[in-house]
Amino acid sequence: MRPAVRRFRSKHASVPTCSRLLVLLLLAGSLTVNSLSAQVTPTLVDDPEIVSTYANTITANDLAAHLYFFASDHFQGRETTQPGQRLAAEYLASQYRLMGLEPRGTAAPHDAAGPDAYLQPFTVYGTRFDRSTLTAERNGTPLFSAEFSRDVNNGSFSYQMGEGQDVTAPLVFAGYGIHDPDLDFSDFDALNSAGVQIGGTWIMILDGEPMTSNGGMLLSENGTPTAWSTGRFTKLRFLLQGETMPAGIIIVGNADAPVPEGAGSLSLSPPDRTPANGARRVLPPVLRISEDLADVLLSASGHTVASITSTVTETHSPVVFGMSGTRLTGSVENSRYDAPTENVVAFIEGSDLKNEVVVLTSHYDHIGISGSGEDRINNGADDDGSGTVTLLELASAFQQAKDDGFGPRRSLLFMNVTGEEKGLLGSAWYSDHEPLFPIENTVTNLNIDMIGRVDPTHPGPDANYVYIIGSNLISQELHNINLQANDLMGTGLDLNERFNSRDDPNQFYRRSDHWNFGKHGVPFIFFFTGTHEDYHGVGDEPEKIEYERMEKIARLIFGTAWQVANQDTRPAVSGTGFN
Repeated sequence: MRPAVRRFRSKHASVPTCSRLLVLLLLAGSLTVNSLSAQVTPTLVDDPEIVSTYANTITANDLAAHLYFFASDHFQGRETTQPGQRLAAEYLASQYRLMGLEPRGTAAPHDAAGPDAYLQPFTVYGTRFDRSTLTAERNGTPLFSAEFSRDVNNGSFSYQMGEGQDVTAPLVFAGYGIHDPDLDFSDFDALNSAGVQIGGTWIMILDGEPMTSNGGMLLSENGTPTAWSTGRFTKLRFLLQGETMPAGIIIVGNADAPVPEGAGSLSLSPPDRTPANGARRVLPPVLRISEDLADVLLSASGHTVASITSTVTETHSPVVFGMSGTRLTGSVENSRYDAPTENVVAFIEGSDLKNEVVVLTSHYDHIGISGSGEDRINNGADDDGSGTVTLLELASAFQQAKDDGFGPRRSLLFMNVTGEEKGLLGSAWYSDHEPLFPIENTVTNLNIDMIGRVDPTHPGPDANYVYIIGSNLISQELHNINLQANDLMGTGLDLNERFNSRDDPNQFYRRSDHWNFGKHGVPFIFFFTGTHEDYHGVGDEPEKIEYERMEKIARLIFGTAWQVANQDTRPAVSGTGFN
C-alpha cells in the first residue's frame, strides 16, 4: 500500500512574489524542526512503488514556482559576496526550515531562529579592478597606447579579467581561440602544426565563432550559436586550465564595456599567501580591443580582421600565425579586499547507518551584473538555478518520506554551495577546510548543475537525455545504481556518457563542485544537460527552462540517492578517480 503523502507547502503554479517571500521568511523563523525516529527503509530494488510515490511529489509546477522567483532580478544575479547572493542564501535557508530539515550550519546554534543556522560562512579574498593599460610595438616602433579606467573609457579597449600585474611578451594570433575535436575545428592544433607555441605569449583571439556565407554558425549543424560564442567563459576556461598558459589574452570584438563593479577574482587564500598545496596560480590578464586596434596589430601580416573571418568562412579551416617582432605590454591594477560568503546546508539524519552521509550539491551563485545593454542582470535560471531548485524539491521529498516513517538509513546532506563561478570555492571550503562530516564517511556526492535546457546536439522538444559525468570514474557500482534507478523509476532518460571521460576537451568532469569530492576519492555523479546559447548570458531566464524533462531528471536523482542511502553497503570504490 502506498503511504499517505503530506505536502509541506501548497502548490503554487504562479510565480511567488516578494511579499510572499517575506511571509515565508517570517514563518521560517517561528518553526521548529521535527525530530522523528527513522526506521529501516526498503531499497529501490525492494519496493520501487514506495520510492516512486515520493519521487512523484517532485513536479514541474513546483520546480517552476521556485525557479521563477529564484532566477528573478530580485537576487541581482547572485554574484558571490554581493548582496543578491546573501539574499538567495537566506531564501534557501527559509525553504529548508519550512520543510522541516535540520540545520547544519556553523553561523549560529542549530536551534537559533532565522537563516544563520543553515549557513556555513567563510571568507574569500579578492581583487577589484581599478585600471588597465595596453601598449604595442613592432621591432621597437610604437604602434599604440590605450588606457581603461573609471576616468578613461573610449570604447576601443577594456578589461575583462585578471589579477594585478605587468606583462610584456610577444604576440600570437590564435584565430577564434577554439579547440573542439568533436566539431573538427581547433585553432590550437593548427598552431601546433605550424610550430607556434602559446606558452608565455600574448595570444589574440576573435570573439564569437566562425560563420557560414549565409550567416549561420559554421560549427553548428543547424546554424545556431554554440557555447564557443555564447558562453562568457568557455574559451577562457579552456585556455586557463591547460598546463601551458599564455601570458595574456586579447579578445577582439566589442570593447565598449563598463568598468567592472562586481566581486572580481576570488580565492580562499589571501593574494600574498602561498596555499598549503603549492604556489598559487596567477590568472593572466584578459583584455578586449576593438577591430580597429586589432587591424593595427595585424598590419604587418597582410591580414585584417575582416579578411581572416572571410577566409575561415570560405575554407572552413582555422587561420592562425605567429607575429614576429610584435610585442605587447599590458598592465592591470587591482585593489585587494576580503569578504564573507556562505554555503547553505540542511540535513536529514539517518537511522542505523547515520554516521555515513550522502551529499547532494548544487551551486546557487551566478555571475551577477554585466554588460551595457538594457538588461544587465544575469539571472542564471539554468546555471545553476535549475540545480538549486531541484535540490529543494529533493529535500522536500526525502523529508516527507521520513515524516511518513520511511527515513533514510544513511544521513543526507543537502548543500547549496557558493563561489562555483569563481573557482569552485564553496565546495573547496567544505571538502578541504570544514567538512561537516568526515570525508571518509561521505559515501557519494550527487551534483546537479544546469539540467534545465538542451545543448545544440539535442534540438527539438523531444530531447529526453541527461549527461552523466564521472559516475564510473571512482565507483562502477554507483554507475550501475544510477542505470538501475533510471529503469525502475520509469524515467526512461538517455543517460548520455558523451562527456564522461578524463580526456574530454571540455573537461566538464573538472568544472563543477563534484570535483572537490572526487579529488578526495568520494564517488560522484555530475548531472548536466550541456551548455547553450544563453550560457553565462542575460538570456538565461526561467521561461526558457524545460520543466517536464527537469522533473524526470530530478526523479532519477531521487531514486539514485534513495538507493545509495538505504542499501546495506556503500558504493564500492573500484577506480582511481582523478589520480
